[in-house]
Amino acid sequence: MLRVVSDREVAKEAARVNVSALTLGQQRIVTLERRWRPEHVKEAIARGGEDLGLIRRAVSSLVERAAPEISRLRPPRGRDFGPER
Repeated sequence: MLRVVSDREVAKEAARVNVSALTLGQQRIVTLERRWRPEHVKEAIARGGEDLGLIRRAVSSLVERAAPEISRLRPPRGRDFGPER
């Protein structure tokens, strides 16, 4: 967890929450696919208390806030692209 949460104490708490979820047959709550800001993870875990559902919702709200909608880039038109002729 230290690779995704830089604070050691918060990483331990995130690992504890993940192990609890995995023990119950659920997916990880704090995923390894992205880097997390320690203060945000700590707040989300504190808001959820011991209820994994509440913690999951709090952490998922972090993901929604951090990932704005990405619009697709349009390919350039044929004449406007490439070297001048």
